[in-house]
Amino acid sequence: MNNTMYHLFFRRSAGGIRRYLPALLLVAAVSSCQKTGFTYNNVVDNNQNTDYILTDTLTVNVKTVQQDSVPTSGAEVLLAGKRVDPLFGTATIQSYFQIAQPAAVEIPVNGSAYDSMVLIMRPNGYIAGDSTIPQDLQVYRVTSTIQTAKNFYYLYNNSSFSTESTPIGSFSGIIRPGTDKTVTLHMSDQLGAQLFGMLRDKSPDITANNTFLEFFKGLNVRGGPNSKAVSGFSATDSSLVMRLYYHVNEIITTVKYVDFKMQASNLQFNQVVADHTGTPLAPLTGNVKELSSASTGNRVFTQPITGSATRIDIPYIKNLVYMGQFFKIMKVYMTLKPVLGTYTDSRLPPRMALCEVNKLNDVTDTLTYGQLTVDKLYDKNTNYTFDITSYVTKEQTVSDVNSRGLLLTPSATDSRTTLDRLVTGDQKNTQNQLKIQLYYLLYK
Repeated sequence: MNNTMYHLFFRRSAGGIRRYLPALLLVAAVSSCQKTGFTYNNVVDNNQNTDYILTDTLTVNVKTVQQDSVPTSGAEVLLAGKRVDPLFGTATIQSYFQIAQPAAVEIPVNGSAYDSMVLIMRPNGYIAGDSTIPQDLQVYRVTSTIQTAKNFYYLYNNSSFSTESTPIGSFSGIIRPGTDKTVTLHMSDQLGAQLFGMLRDKSPDITANNTFLEFFKGLNVRGGPNSKAVSGFSATDSSLVMRLYYHVNEIITTVKYVDFKMQASNLQFNQVVADHTGTPLAPLTGNVKELSSASTGNRVFTQPITGSATRIDIPYIKNLVYMGQFFKIMKVYMTLKPVLGTYTDSRLPPRMALCEVNKLNDVTDTLTYGQLTVDKLYDKNTNYTFDITSYVTKEQTVSDVNSRGLLLTPSATDSRTTLDRLVTGDQKNTQNQLKIQLYYLLYK
């Protein structure tokens, strides 16, 4: 809001305020004693009845917290591979999913033969790491039923299911996420020939879905020993397919195929193992669930899929009432700046969300979003700005039991489907300082 708008607002308000001028003058002396601890610039209306005041000295406490589990199922994105990050450590990601029995198919007993079997995956355009070097992927057969725990709706980044010890498929090569339409992993011919025989002979284990899921519980895709990046793929029944090729010798030889498609997208999920050894987050182990920004170089760290999140608390909101009897909050903005040098090789999340959280860091509501503003000239003013007026206004009057902090996180989709991360400064960070700007009216 610029100065012209301030004056327009005050002129419209002046008539109503004059009627209460004697009482307001009486309060002025009291309210002037209730501004201790605040430095501000006044934008004063011409009638001298109202001050529009800006303060940027509200204390903010920020810390990095480690969340025990993060839901990753149902996002329709398969992530697999390994990413080494000097600030967040090593993230190893693998994906689990079920496949369905194919549609009914007639394969002649005589004159037909198995050829090969592959897993076809479609890159979704995302990669964390160097896309110019070969990537290493492996496929394992799942040996336990993929399902949610009782009374739970999601599978999480720490969920796990047993697999065979030997891979049944692999891929090694360069993945060009922006141009490659498919990535093909060659599967075990022994398994392929077995499935072909079952299809041809109409085995009960492959003709009914519930029976097939007992026989073939699912697939697990993970990075191989030489994996150096995390790649993203679309995980839907039309984009993630195990395809079996065979041929039939008729008048001419005809090549055909049968598709085993991914099913139950709500049960497809990504498991994430994070190792913070040698990073500022290394102390987040065992019972240590939070680190103050002071202990991590006046910085806080956010990467939801690995469980790292930023918690923000404004402890003295309730003290604002002592600013004066005729005090009213107009606008409150919070600006967060990414720490320079921390995103050279990693993209910044395009937008961030602020969520309300309780004392256990459980999200209770999403409040507002902040779009990334990029300073393309000097990069010093790259930031996210949030309007937290409603939050501050509400926190003035709620009980301690109902009081909430703020959790900084990328959008719900990005937080479950990418390794996007953000390092921001606190109020004492000299170059990338967190700022709270409180605009309020003080009636004299």
